[in-house]
Amino acid sequence: MPVLIATSAMASVAAPVNIIAQINTVGNINRPTLQIGSQGERVAELQAALKLLGFYTGAVDGIYQEGTARAVSRFKQAAGLNSNGVVDVITWQTLFPNVSTVATNTTTSGTSGMQPTRSNSLTVPTQTNRNTRVNNTVVPKPTTISPNKPNTSFQPTPLNQQTPNIQYTPAGWPILRLGNRGSEVIKLQKLLRNLGFLKGGIDGDFGVTTDAAVKAAQTRYGLTPDGVVGGATWEAFLRRLPQQR
Repeated sequence: MPVLIATSAMASVAAPVNIIAQINTVGNINRPTLQIGSQGERVAELQAALKLLGFYTGAVDGIYQEGTARAVSRFKQAAGLNSNGVVDVITWQTLFPNVSTVATNTTTSGTSGMQPTRSNSLTVPTQTNRNTRVNNTVVPKPTTISPNKPNTSFQPTPLNQQTPNIQYTPAGWPILRLGNRGSEVIKLQKLLRNLGFLKGGIDGDFGVTTDAAVKAAQTRYGLTPDGVVGGATWEAFLRRLPQQR
């Protein structure tokens, strides 16, 4: 069966998202909770999306195994979500923000979850269940960098300033990895230098030196050292900056 992928709500996203966003999905989509052991069309849809975004390198076989779980964890960490290997309603909504998701009460196993079950259509927050709901529209809770006068030298990128071919978290943090170039990488390199992890120059090239600095900082601050700088990594780094007086 063809995999239906929704268009991202953000103007600037990674190039793979532009590829998978060509199909206009109408109506509610039944997307159950997925975890290790789940199988079926929705698992294949998940794998295809993660593969195009660069988080998954395995086969799109509709079988939720360890490789898929690791890819989900990396994606959720990059998006600022709880980086476990479970695909819940919030994970689906972050992947496909323009599609109305129908949550099921059970996890997909075998071919279960292929047919809609009795459920409720949910408006899903993009990051936490404690976000504010206004006129049935979820307003994300503002990202807190650090309490009591945080360092404001580094801020999320406004929507109208976001760089094409860079994927962003709902809060506006660029998701960066080895091979990226440009102003967002410069911002990351300045942050890494302020933290004492980057000794080289600021050139806007996410090469092996920047990759090594990112992984060293992630290890120091208790994150998975995967070299992917998403929302959770940005916030962990920023919390370590000296607070402004």
